[in-house]
Amino acid sequence: MTTITAQQFLGLLVITFLGASATGSEVTSNVTLDVNEIPQRYDEAQLWRIYNISEGLQQKVPVGEVLENKFGGNIWKENSKFLDISISRDQLKAARSFLSAHRLDAEVLSDNIQAMIDEEMMEGIRETAASDGRRTKKATRSNMHWKDYHDLETIYGFMREIRSKFPNIVRLYTIGQTAEGRDLKVLRISENPRENKKVWIDGGIHAREWISPATVTFILYQLMSNWENQPAHIRGLTWYIMPVMNPDGYEYSRTTNRLWRKNRSLSRRSQCNGVDLNRNFDIGWNGYGSSTNPCSDTFRGTSPASEKETKAVAEFLSKRKYNLEAYLTYHSYGQMIVYPWAYKAVKLKDSPVLQRVASLAADRIAQKTGSTYRAAVTHEVLGVAGGGSDDWSRAALGVKYVYTVELRDRGAYGFVLPPRYIKDTALEGWTVAETVAQAIKPSSDNP
Repeated sequence: MTTITAQQFLGLLVITFLGASATGSEVTSNVTLDVNEIPQRYDEAQLWRIYNISEGLQQKVPVGEVLENKFGGNIWKENSKFLDISISRDQLKAARSFLSAHRLDAEVLSDNIQAMIDEEMMEGIRETAASDGRRTKKATRSNMHWKDYHDLETIYGFMREIRSKFPNIVRLYTIGQTAEGRDLKVLRISENPRENKKVWIDGGIHAREWISPATVTFILYQLMSNWENQPAHIRGLTWYIMPVMNPDGYEYSRTTNRLWRKNRSLSRRSQCNGVDLNRNFDIGWNGYGSSTNPCSDTFRGTSPASEKETKAVAEFLSKRKYNLEAYLTYHSYGQMIVYPWAYKAVKLKDSPVLQRVASLAADRIAQKTGSTYRAAVTHEVLGVAGGGSDDWSRAALGVKYVYTVELRDRGAYGFVLPPRYIKDTALEGWTVAETVAQAIKPSSDNP
């Protein structure tokens, strides 16, 4: 049997993509491949973790911003304790000199990001191929499983499948279109939509956080694979589930740039495209933690809710705010369950209640998978940042249980989490949803 390397396989994928385009197949017709669509590689790019960046230094020299703008860095995670950032091979020496000049040092978390990306893909292919021969009755018609990450069409196919299997309690909405014309889809599950308290769950607001849509689809599967036997605190709620809030960015991260974060809206005043949707909601929009630079990964957009995706979600939920009790948004990475505020360094009056529920979820996760999650106020662990969907849902809609769940891991793989960790991570995400549901509607089967 002939074996090929991950790099060779990626080359074949690109050739296949170009060939399909040239023959006008389903991929797309009349494609003109510009430089932005050539798959971006990260050969020998390194992922660094930089500690001990003092507040004084940050005020004089914002380290992350300088590494991003001057040395082409890509910020993965930035908080009060450390900065995770990837640096391309040709900038390593210059970036190290910059750190040395400011008496900083970098721990190398990965010395070849492309190798991580290639292995992530190959592992998924191997796992999928291995399971193809042993399909069970529970296999979904849409080919959804949790041994690999899936494209948008598979995720949407799974949502359509759920609707067709449960036509009496499931409704599938198209709440709008993206900048590139893709549908924005939300599934509602409810036995009594008029009276039940409501839970909103979303994923994929940031394109590169693939574990997020995988987790949200798993939550959907956990709900519906055993709906008839779910306890009252699950069945007695109305669930709104949006696995991918940023379809354009998600697909772009799958075909072109694995580390893409923003949406794909075109900029009128820059060659750089995309807005960070989680800096685009109408709450503390022009404050800290976002950028006015269209080339930044945290570009806030030209105005609050300037983006089609943000606007569609805000309008959909504003019409359904009555009885909306929970807003859960899934991200990666960091292993945290955090709650407002993020846009200002202030605690909510009911933060003890939110802390108690988040801590209970973290304890249950530790019992189930052994993973450690931290429960905390967002600004205390992730820093101050405006324009977030979580803060907006509390401020604009009055939602009580608002949580951002930062899924696995803590930096060993970051966004490029190998598929072998999907199921346990998704179970952790489901545990949070289950715990919040129990808090909303206590029932006789509470522990």
